[in-house]
Amino acid sequence: MKKIVVFLPVVFLLFIVGCTSKKGKYAYVTVPNDPTNGRIYTLPNGLTVYISQYKAEPRIQTLIATKAGSKFDPHDATGLAHYLEHMLFKGTADYGTADYAKEKPLLDEIDTLFEVYRHTTDTAARAKIYHQIDSVSFLASHYAIANEYDKMMTAIGSKGTNAFTSVEQTVFQEDIPSNELEPYLQIESDRFKDPVMRLFHTELEAVYEEKNRGLDNDNSKVFEALNAMLFKKHPYGTQTTIGTIHDLKNPSLRDIINYFHTYYVPNNMVIALSGDVNPDTAIRLIDKYFGSYPSKPVPEFNPPAEDSITAPEYKTVVGPEAAYVTIGYRFPGANNKDADMLDLISQILNNSQAGLFDIDLKQQFKVLDAYAWDNTMKDYSIWALQAYPKEGQSLEEAKDILLKEQDKLKTGDFPDWLIGAVINNLKLQEIQQDRQYQSRAYNFVQAFTSGEDWGDAVNEINRLSKVTKQDVEDFAKAHFKDNYVVVYKKVGMDSTVEKVKKPGITPIQTNATTGASAFVKQIEDEKMPPVQPIYVNYKKDIQQFTINSKLPVYYVNNNEDSLFSVYYLFDFGGENSKLLSPAMKYLEYGGTSKLTPAQVQQELYKLACSFNTFVSKDQLYIYLSGLSQNFVPAVKLLDNLLSDIQPDTSVMKNLVGATVKQREDDEQDKSVILFQAMYNFGIYGATNPYNYVLSNEELMNLKPEQLTDVIHHLTAYPHHILYYGPEDTKQLQNDLAQYHKVPEKFDALPTPEKFEQQQGNNQVYVVDHDMKQAEIIILERGGKYDINLAPISSMYNEYFGGSMASVVFQTLRESKALAYATFCRYGAPGDSTEHYYNLAYIGAQEDKLPQALDGMFQLLNDTMPKYDQLWSTSQESVLKGIESNRVIRTSMLFNYENARKLGLDHDTRKDVYEKTPSLTFADIQKFHSEEIANHPYTILVIGNKKDMDLTALAKYGKVNYLTIQDIFGY
Repeated sequence: MKKIVVFLPVVFLLFIVGCTSKKGKYAYVTVPNDPTNGRIYTLPNGLTVYISQYKAEPRIQTLIATKAGSKFDPHDATGLAHYLEHMLFKGTADYGTADYAKEKPLLDEIDTLFEVYRHTTDTAARAKIYHQIDSVSFLASHYAIANEYDKMMTAIGSKGTNAFTSVEQTVFQEDIPSNELEPYLQIESDRFKDPVMRLFHTELEAVYEEKNRGLDNDNSKVFEALNAMLFKKHPYGTQTTIGTIHDLKNPSLRDIINYFHTYYVPNNMVIALSGDVNPDTAIRLIDKYFGSYPSKPVPEFNPPAEDSITAPEYKTVVGPEAAYVTIGYRFPGANNKDADMLDLISQILNNSQAGLFDIDLKQQFKVLDAYAWDNTMKDYSIWALQAYPKEGQSLEEAKDILLKEQDKLKTGDFPDWLIGAVINNLKLQEIQQDRQYQSRAYNFVQAFTSGEDWGDAVNEINRLSKVTKQDVEDFAKAHFKDNYVVVYKKVGMDSTVEKVKKPGITPIQTNATTGASAFVKQIEDEKMPPVQPIYVNYKKDIQQFTINSKLPVYYVNNNEDSLFSVYYLFDFGGENSKLLSPAMKYLEYGGTSKLTPAQVQQELYKLACSFNTFVSKDQLYIYLSGLSQNFVPAVKLLDNLLSDIQPDTSVMKNLVGATVKQREDDEQDKSVILFQAMYNFGIYGATNPYNYVLSNEELMNLKPEQLTDVIHHLTAYPHHILYYGPEDTKQLQNDLAQYHKVPEKFDALPTPEKFEQQQGNNQVYVVDHDMKQAEIIILERGGKYDINLAPISSMYNEYFGGSMASVVFQTLRESKALAYATFCRYGAPGDSTEHYYNLAYIGAQEDKLPQALDGMFQLLNDTMPKYDQLWSTSQESVLKGIESNRVIRTSMLFNYENARKLGLDHDTRKDVYEKTPSLTFADIQKFHSEEIANHPYTILVIGNKKDMDLTALAKYGKVNYLTIQDIFGY
């Protein structure tokens, strides 16, 4: 890949990148054969702008990024770039404040106090200073108006408001309606011109919570250990993005604002827009709002040269989650030709279908799971192998298996056709990616911040198509020796982890009821030309026909590209048979009388097609997708597998072993424990759809014939087909009639096991888990589905608990600093026989658990607070979201499916859009009072029992301790 020399004259730079065009006053660059048709502009002040027009939906993915990732953090102020990311949501002198002239002296005093605090070592003196910081911060908060940025984004209909910091970059993201581009740019221009560091000490609490969440994440700890061994000199390994606990506890507002003025300059930044955007209009507006930003020199980053790794190095990480091993190699960065080869060999080893890991390791159950991946950064890259051991296998054995399989690259011990198939599948993935307007913008930013020429990024597949098998062998021999590091992730309690303890904080004023700043009112008063909503018309947009007079097919035409998706959908699931889930897993590893299991996957991969299965409690579908030119052979192969899959005792034995091991791993995963096992326990009780499965003993006694019989019999049950693709209806009808065989008469469905959704009875259920935070779900059951509740529940979710501007987020995180993550949502059921549930979530430090629960229950049970501005912006957000949201492609089919299960014959968004404008706050208040407040509840808590205040939990009901066996039931 070419490396662009940054000091070249702009005209020459444009010439070497691609074709230069000029329309009006703005010259731009395009790259030949770019599927995104992207334009690259450079304003006179150095600001880079990427724009790709894609009109599938009237929305624009916007990204503003700066080359200011954590590698630029001072070594004695780690986490600084990430701190700044958080603070850039707090406003400016124009918004986020009711009176900046009165607020500023207090902010200056807080700034000074933090400088004294960070240089003070005496514990008592530090506590006294922090008390002063807390007191002055409380006074300053009387002038602050929290979350005005989020409120403005809500008002213009943005979704996905967020930001992230990595080693190279900090990126700010919004997905906006296409008619709101100018207000968006107006807001962002003010945001990045001169931000104000207000509400700092409560945001510190949010960062502390984020740090503690990272300490509970075993994957994060593995990645840190891997980087530390690979990069002993470079900041990639010597410091982390979140920062050390010491540096987090000793922040400097002055360092943060100096960092901003150093790196947040136009010649170091990029704006990327992708979607329904007119490039000529957009660049004019960007110049209007950002063209006056002054450029300035940016300190050059000189990456330290790492010493060669001459022998394997090892490190062990301990935590409660599943054990696995990671092997890492260090390579040059994004602009080195090795980056191409890393992408290719990752796919040769692991492409989820026909790679060496897929066929030799996973298909043959030599390990539970295995991956190969590369992380390409600007200065260096990482290439890694990972394996999860099977039952009874050590991490050392899994490591040796990975290395042995990798050695096949050196000898060319892989099929001659595999490289060509990888190229075809990469082309397929490129089509899939480029049909998502969001991904285009992220790819632009990745190229910019890694210093990669966009032309090189576009032409990577073309370069890879010229790579030969001999090239792969030579590369592997040259680069894969004893120059690797190994991280063993073992199961256990990590006694070395130190959590960030909370300081004493007085809840601040958020001034949500004081109205809005003049800047916000100006944005809200700007009325853009409206976008008209478009709903799915089930009779017009979805064609219906039958095969053999009995099999319904629902068809949506793809006139955009050459991809197809087809679903065989059955209205029964795990409730109907415990054999269904293991049968679908067996299908992934099965072969036919003519093809081995490996050959089935290899043939599909050659066709650039793949299949997957999905089983829920009441639904099953088998999903096939890929290049439309290969639709017929792919369908033939899949249907032949369904009818001719063969029983194999060795496959069965290995599948059972892998399933048991996966269950053990799930029992150690806090997300699975809380959001799947405990959640189902809270909804249905001790016996529920999640644990209505075969026991381990029943699994071990299974015969393969029991599963192949289930698979053979599938198409004898009533089902229907969903199709999205370019094939015309007549040809599709003929193809499916020929290759998807069904009986003369369908069999009756198996009788389902019924599970009743439970009314809460004010009980608390706790699972003890080794973690630094506590995570809490509060469940309240509502009535059964009612289409008339769709508008009011949508408004309730937007206003009360569904966004960063909501009542819940403002109160618990912004004002009281009690949680890093918190939300509340009134969820609609999946079919007409089920109930609504209100779900409130809090993730908090264990020592904040009493206050966090108190805070959430006050919001749930007290009269809902009225914030006029939030009400109006929430209403606008709901309406603009529907106006600019398009249900397209396969989503049309599933929109219809969801409506069918609810007994509806139309797109429910129409009801929400038409009735939302007439809703009043009194309607929402009444809804909250009647459907939420003081209703019976169930509380689910996961955390470290010894660190939790159990007496505080007992305030809310009897505390019940659940074991893993109680909730998983294996």
